[in-house]
Amino acid sequence: MTEELRRSPVAAMRRWSLRARVGRVVLALLVFVALLLTVVGVSFVRFIHRGDDVIKRWQPAVSLSQDVLSDLVNQETGIRGYALSGVSSFLQPYDQYRTQETADEAQLRRLIGNRSNLIADVDAFAAAAKTWRTDIAAPFIERVREHDPDVATAVAGLEAKHRFDAIRGRAARLTADLTAVRHQAGVDRRNAAVYVWTTLGVTAGLILVVFYAVWRGLRRSVLDPIERLAQQTRQVAGGDTQQHIVPFGPPEIAALGADVDAMRSRIVDDLDVVERARLDLLARTGELARSNADLEQFAYVASHDLSEPLRKVANFCQLLERQYGPQLDPKARQYIDFAVDGAKRMQVLINDLLAFSRVGRTTEDFAPVELAQALRRALANLDAAIAESGAVVEHGELPTVRGDSTLLVALLQNLVGNAIKYRSAEPPRVQVVAELADGVWTVSVSDNGIGIEPQYAERIFAIFQRLHLRDEYGGTGIGLALCRKIVEFHGGRIWLADHDGPGATLSFTIPDKEEMVGTDAPES
Repeated sequence: MTEELRRSPVAAMRRWSLRARVGRVVLALLVFVALLLTVVGVSFVRFIHRGDDVIKRWQPAVSLSQDVLSDLVNQETGIRGYALSGVSSFLQPYDQYRTQETADEAQLRRLIGNRSNLIADVDAFAAAAKTWRTDIAAPFIERVREHDPDVATAVAGLEAKHRFDAIRGRAARLTADLTAVRHQAGVDRRNAAVYVWTTLGVTAGLILVVFYAVWRGLRRSVLDPIERLAQQTRQVAGGDTQQHIVPFGPPEIAALGADVDAMRSRIVDDLDVVERARLDLLARTGELARSNADLEQFAYVASHDLSEPLRKVANFCQLLERQYGPQLDPKARQYIDFAVDGAKRMQVLINDLLAFSRVGRTTEDFAPVELAQALRRALANLDAAIAESGAVVEHGELPTVRGDSTLLVALLQNLVGNAIKYRSAEPPRVQVVAELADGVWTVSVSDNGIGIEPQYAERIFAIFQRLHLRDEYGGTGIGLALCRKIVEFHGGRIWLADHDGPGATLSFTIPDKEEMVGTDAPES
């Protein structure tokens, strides 16, 4: 029984691919439409042919049969006039319409074709006309020319009348037969019209039936399987990830369902991995929070407990120098200077590390900041360095952005301070400009100092990285690293820009105040 079902046409059709089904349906539709068009075309051709028979053949044939009779009537009238008057001009209609009769008869024969009964009627009509001309018309013409006094009486006699009545009878028979043929052609034309309309109606009905069948096939083979697949997919999308997707329908849609189920399985596996990662991340977040708390405690100890001994070392070294200065030799004073300088540099380093660690806590305190005002505060902090170096700091129109005012002041102070620190023999000249593009401000700080080689474009932003000896230029190597952290905290980036001539240009981006700066930065 199973083997019989497997061999049945329905089961075989179910194993067809969707492409095979569509191809076979399209081929069947093309054959069906071709047959319908053929039937409709044949019916139209038949209707047109029947119409041509009525209009172009049998109607003119009926008219020509009457025209031939009229030609003979005009000939008979010409013979009477010639016989009664003896004037030769009265014989002209006879000659004229005899020629016309010949032409009309020839055209009539072309129209009736090979219809034997009509040919017989035309032959009988032509024979009667020939007999009349031979036995009546020609002798009367001869008698008029011989001046026979009895010809006028004879032309109106019974013999002439009977002979012409025979012609009329043959003409009536021919006209009647032609009228019957014309009537039958009209009936055939009407039947052809009925056949045409019937064919069109049947064609329209068959087209509707075929479209309905195609729609049912499309629904069963495509729409229903896709809807079923969509329902199962929506269940999975709704959270029921354990719901298996059962393949259904043609092989292509069934394969799609299998692929979707395989994707569901992979997603379930990935979700398990993600969930484990989430739990691990929560645990690490707790550890990071504790680590941050310890780091804050360390920062507090570094700022208070470490700074206090350093201050004492520096202070007592200076007191030692003042109290026992006269008793110390130059070497001892140099050692005391080294100790004081080391303590001060350690204090600066501790302060810089604290500032670096405090950047990036949260964006909750972000507010509109006028960069022009922030630059003025930075220049006020650098007042001594500017006065000592004779630096000139110029700036164009600077925007208002969202950010941390204190950090932006520190950013500008470090960039301008570096430009003053790493100056050349010429008095420092620093220029700060800003440009807006695609909702992002690009701020550039340019100087005429000693410049920076392109190969160090990344190294200068690393913490504790220095390009010069400490004896040449002071500092802890944290300044530009702090600048990068501040810029990235504000959603931008900082880089060494191309610069024409002596000096260097450092540029950084910061979103416009209308743009979202971002969510809270992760704690470090």
